[in-house]
Amino acid sequence: MRNMIRILLLSLLSIGVGADELERLPKWELGLGLAAVNLPDYPGADQSQSYVLPFPYVIYRGARLKAGREGLRGLLFESKRWDLDISAGGSLPVNSDDNRARQGMDDLKVSLELGPSLRLKFVDEANEKIQLRFNLRALLAADDFPALDYEGWLFNPELRWRRHYGDRYVLGSSLQVRYGSAEYHDYFYGVAPQFATATRPSYRANRGYQSVGVNGFMAIKIDHNWRLTANVGYYDLHNAAFDDSPLFKRNSGAYFGLSISRILWRSQATVGPSRIDDIVL
Repeated sequence: MRNMIRILLLSLLSIGVGADELERLPKWELGLGLAAVNLPDYPGADQSQSYVLPFPYVIYRGARLKAGREGLRGLLFESKRWDLDISAGGSLPVNSDDNRARQGMDDLKVSLELGPSLRLKFVDEANEKIQLRFNLRALLAADDFPALDYEGWLFNPELRWRRHYGDRYVLGSSLQVRYGSAEYHDYFYGVAPQFATATRPSYRANRGYQSVGVNGFMAIKIDHNWRLTANVGYYDLHNAAFDDSPLFKRNSGAYFGLSISRILWRSQATVGPSRIDDIVL
């Protein structure tokens, strides 16, 4: 009887250790992916482009620096209700020769958006997050790569929801408003005098309201190494500060994307359970 009790206790302890090991995650994961996306040339354009692009799959779960599905984040301050971090985004280039409204103008270059993000946490559970984010980002365009030129700023309040369903699925959505500086809007909608034509007068954009948008995504863990992500979004540009620009063609637009990726390498070092804001799938 004593031996049976000992075996039972050892079994329970081994189960507990196994569960804890399952909760721990590699500090970093590296892999490759392929994404298919359809995007308007720029918000308000009447033309869009489809891309099939390879990309590096990078996950990093540091104490202050994190990288995942939403890009790079640097955590500056954290409390029970508030976080302050540095967030980043970006956009793809546009060849002006492929866009009727911009023909003869300079191309829109690859750009980076970088700045602080203040987050108010309404729900901060292990499997669900609801946050109000106040993002302020500078637009940095690679006009002379690798140099980056400052092209204004964007203020982007965002209400965001995320939820895990088991260990294989994540669903999320967001509602956001965008307000930009005159320089930011002028980068996309301004027409310099040398690019003016009979049908495209010169134009200088103003600071003000840009758009309201909604977005949804789903991430699926197919197996230990394969990941699938789908996202779709819609934005409305009615009453935008630049709606009298000759480059402004549509009051609304949509975009969607699908990506698949495979993890190739993982670190031996592990960290505790990751926050839902990171990619844990």
